[in-house]
Amino acid sequence: MKNCANCGAQMNDEATFCSSCGAAASSNAAPVQPQVIDGDADVQQNKGIAWLAYCGPLLLIPMLARKTSAYCKFHVKQGATLLAVAIAYSVVTEVLKAIIRAIFPGRIVEGLLFYYREPSAVSVLFSVLFSLGSVFLCVLAIIGIVNAATGKKNKLPLISMIPWVENLMDKIYDSMNH
Repeated sequence: MKNCANCGAQMNDEATFCSSCGAAASSNAAPVQPQVIDGDADVQQNKGIAWLAYCGPLLLIPMLARKTSAYCKFHVKQGATLLAVAIAYSVVTEVLKAIIRAIFPGRIVEGLLFYYREPSAVSVLFSVLFSLGSVFLCVLAIIGIVNAATGKKNKLPLISMIPWVENLMDKIYDSMNH
């Protein structure tokens, strides 16, 4: 029996590779490194920056800094979709709140130095409901950040079914590569 020159494990005299570490039996050979698939290398190199794609306008950082990375591209497209949904949701809820305040204006209350309008119960109720939608969008951002930072390529629930933002991002990436 002989010992592996790399890790010291016992080997058969006829063995050409160590069963413990995979090093060649000759003392001059370097240990065999596990094969890394290109996708794994892309994930490992870029997961530290890909999570920024879910932080609103900061998605420009991985988009521009790692424009050739398929991993960053995936998360930038997800983050851009989330940002577009958040902006649209914000605009729609503000318009709806303005309409609700016009229909249910509340009452005017006299303060110490000035008068102010107390919102109606209907207005407060809708504001709370709209806030729940904002919380949902924040939860999606957190899910995206965790996925990107841990090396996962999982699509975000619900919003990943919106293809037009991904198509737009593909066109932007194509124009950046020309």
